[in-house]
Amino acid sequence: MTFTCGRIRGIPVRLHWSALIVACYLAYSIGASVSIPATVFGVVCFGVSILLHELGHALVASKCGVSTTSIDLWALGGVARLASEAPTPKSEGLIAGAGPAASALSAIIAFSAWWMLPGVGLGGEFGRVLLWLSYLNAALALFNMLPGSPLDGGRVLRAVRWRMHGDRLRASREAARSGVVVGGLIVAGAAILVVQGKSSVSLLLVGLFVLGNARTELSFAEIQGKVRSITVGAIAWRMLAQFDINTTVAQMLSEVERLGDAEAAVVVETGRAIGIAMLDHAERVPVEDRQLTILGDLLQPFSNYPSAVENQLLTDMLPLIDPLEPVILLTSNEQIVGIVPPSRLRKVLEI
Repeated sequence: MTFTCGRIRGIPVRLHWSALIVACYLAYSIGASVSIPATVFGVVCFGVSILLHELGHALVASKCGVSTTSIDLWALGGVARLASEAPTPKSEGLIAGAGPAASALSAIIAFSAWWMLPGVGLGGEFGRVLLWLSYLNAALALFNMLPGSPLDGGRVLRAVRWRMHGDRLRASREAARSGVVVGGLIVAGAAILVVQGKSSVSLLLVGLFVLGNARTELSFAEIQGKVRSITVGAIAWRMLAQFDINTTVAQMLSEVERLGDAEAAVVVETGRAIGIAMLDHAERVPVEDRQLTILGDLLQPFSNYPSAVENQLLTDMLPLIDPLEPVILLTSNEQIVGIVPPSRLRKVLEI
């Protein structure tokens, strides 16, 4: 479950429930040595420092012409979700490096504030919290610069390799392989600490996170390599059938031949196309309810799915596809003229 906390420069900031668990754990840990005000201060400042890290990515991405759809904060940190890939190796490196740079700046600010505060009383407690924050942010900056995806250092490595040989996909595979190595080493280090009788649950979780995401990115890069020359128009189904919004599911399924291989129909209201109804959704409706369920109940707005033009490369669309329901809409002059249905995308992508 994710909650939208607000917007920064138009970017939604969302908080996952798992972040609240981390906040409680931090409050318990910090509260063991300082007062409640200092504890609250520490937890809030920690959350702000994570937000600043992701905001660094988002702001530099904006300067490079890449928009950010949201900033999500969760148990293991945060993520700035970019709407598209960086257009050049330089912008890729700048966007990736902006996060650790923001963490390093947070560390410097926290350390400077600690230096100026008195060492006794409530000021001393706030100072100890600030010193902890400075060390933590410095460690986060260094850790995130480890050379392996999905860490920021892996993005920098991808940018460097992309600049060197000019092949983005090859650079992605190289950074992901490096991430597998980095994640494996972290897991191995955590295992060694366990053998030595030291607690390392957090380190193990981080290592598994890096390893798992690196393997996912490697698989994704390999898929991109297989379809790098395929355009959306080449695999789209045109001649979409249209049904009125008040058509029942039973009627639609009785005329399923009209859908062809589109696996969807355009839903119209008073002659205007307003969305699509997926065949899979219609077939999930219980047989006894199909006469009472209309397509308006299954309606999915066009905005729910990524859209592309005829000559757009499929690789450009991969980050936008929902793996649970992979669909791409084909547009021309801002009108829906075709669809790449789920089964066709799964076959092409081998998923």
